[in-house]
Amino acid sequence: MSDKIHWLTRAHYPDPLVDYSSTEFIIEFQEAAQVLQQWRNPHLGRSSREGTVMSMAATARAAYAMIQDKLLTTELDADEEKLLVDKVKVYKFMLDRTLPEALELVNLDQLLTAEDIQEFIKKHLELMGQEYGEHISIAQSMMNQLESISDIEITDEFGRKRRISRSDVLDVIGSVLGNMLVRQLSMWPVDDIISRPRGRIHLKKTYKSAIMREGKIPPKQIMTEDLQVVDKDRLALVYFIVDLSQSMSKAVFKEGLTRLDGALLTSLGLYYYFKLVNRRKRRDFDSFKMHVVPVSKEPYVIADNRKFEDFLLGAEAKGKTRLVHASYAAFRHVQEHYQNVNYDVQIVYLTDGRPNVPFEGALPGSTLNTGMEEYFKNSETKTPKEAQRCMVQLSQMFNYLKRNKSRNWKISYFLMASKRFMGSTLWNDTKEMLGGVTQPILIDPTEVDSLGRRILQETIRNED
Repeated sequence: MSDKIHWLTRAHYPDPLVDYSSTEFIIEFQEAAQVLQQWRNPHLGRSSREGTVMSMAATARAAYAMIQDKLLTTELDADEEKLLVDKVKVYKFMLDRTLPEALELVNLDQLLTAEDIQEFIKKHLELMGQEYGEHISIAQSMMNQLESISDIEITDEFGRKRRISRSDVLDVIGSVLGNMLVRQLSMWPVDDIISRPRGRIHLKKTYKSAIMREGKIPPKQIMTEDLQVVDKDRLALVYFIVDLSQSMSKAVFKEGLTRLDGALLTSLGLYYYFKLVNRRKRRDFDSFKMHVVPVSKEPYVIADNRKFEDFLLGAEAKGKTRLVHASYAAFRHVQEHYQNVNYDVQIVYLTDGRPNVPFEGALPGSTLNTGMEEYFKNSETKTPKEAQRCMVQLSQMFNYLKRNKSRNWKISYFLMASKRFMGSTLWNDTKEMLGGVTQPILIDPTEVDSLGRRILQETIRNED
């Protein structure tokens, strides 16, 4: 009806780059890392800022046309007519002056963030008094309604483009990566999933394993290695200890993406993976609880969405490697929050070097059982004394957790280094530190896109 105005929403005028097809939107790890980097640094991504201004212009233009139509076709009282005339003036000024100038400044990299654009528009309102010879009181509230429709542009592996708002970036990327991990794990060969010699036998998977081994249907016989058992429904705490030291700032991908970018994206993928797993189990409580422990100056445990988002936004690669402090923070968190809950604990380390800040205070366990001190005394290692002390302390904690009977503790230790480091002092020291507990897992920094999958494989393998 001509006498009704329907105020425009994002749903009426969607961004033309959004893909509404049923085909799943799939992005590669490096593309996801770039999007996360743009989200962390709003000064990146000129195309997203251009999209913001152009989306505002599209909304203003459509509203301007509809108000004009109402003024020409509807009988209005004086107050209503004045209000609509004021709105027409604001939209016209925006379309003729404000937004074209904003777009030009974006292209000149003088407006670098969405906040810069909004501030520019607010200051531009002062010019309207000169244009029309009067102050239009409704202008400020109208400007506030014209918020940005999109902020960051992403491209999937098939070249399709989509823009997503900054507030949705973590959900979009996390869901994509989480589902990717679910698919990757569901495609493992049967005998790599739950191959164990004891437990209630899963007949279908046992039969399938025998077929795969013999390559014949039906198989002639079922061997011991074919036996597959029902995976027990376990409760597990996962602590992902992420190195944020200065060395993590090294660029290993194209476009200047760093080891830190890869580590943060892995954290995000794992975080959403466990969300998806918990949702699929349809229980009253979560079977898995994911925690992140940044190896920063004052390590802390991230156990809720708000802290996790703050961590991803503000994480910087700087300072030394306080692995002992982060380990103790994870240990204390379990003791204080899950003392009466029968959760297994999986502690996953991701670092690219040695710990180098000793912990001052009492740690669980004893150095007498580790042999680490004797190792350094009897070797001609060039490892600095502070690093030696840290590795002795970590070895002490690892051995204590291994012998702890109150719950099941597991350690996975990922060392980011190229294969040439195998046999180096760093590699030998790390192996000795983990001796009797676990083995270090070498991951090339340039292959960090597979880190999430490897962490989950290692976690599940440790539960067999």
